[in-house]
Amino acid sequence: MPRWARFLSCTVTGSLLAFGGVLLAAGAVERPPHFWRAFQAFAVTPAFWTLLLLFVLLAAGAVTAARALVNLYALHPVAAGAIGGALLAACYIAALVSGHMPGWGGWEGTLPRLWPAAVWMAAPISAAGAAAGWLWERLD
Repeated sequence: MPRWARFLSCTVTGSLLAFGGVLLAAGAVERPPHFWRAFQAFAVTPAFWTLLLLFVLLAAGAVTAARALVNLYALHPVAAGAIGGALLAACYIAALVSGHMPGWGGWEGTLPRLWPAAVWMAAPISAAGAAAGWLWERLD
């Protein structure tokens, strides 16, 4: 399979797994009936499509980071995908937090809000990176 097709396949698969995992985590943390009704209302807005595009870019970055870790440090593809996904998730969370930090009262107000939510967001993205790393090797 050509590299571009493998990259596209792993990116689409990773973005669907990451977005679906974050949605499932959010549905588990929030009140389920209320959350899904609010999500259905959000899914028809342009902001939803922007968020979906952002997850595609995160997945593409995770696949790229995983391939760099495999080629530079000879890591196992699944481990490299998990590390790449976690790295991109940390960058995404840092960008989200930096915009809200002054309103939340600095680090003291941010840390109680950040800790559980960051794990719920980073875990699916990291797992999707691991799955994309595994898929990359299988499509070779």
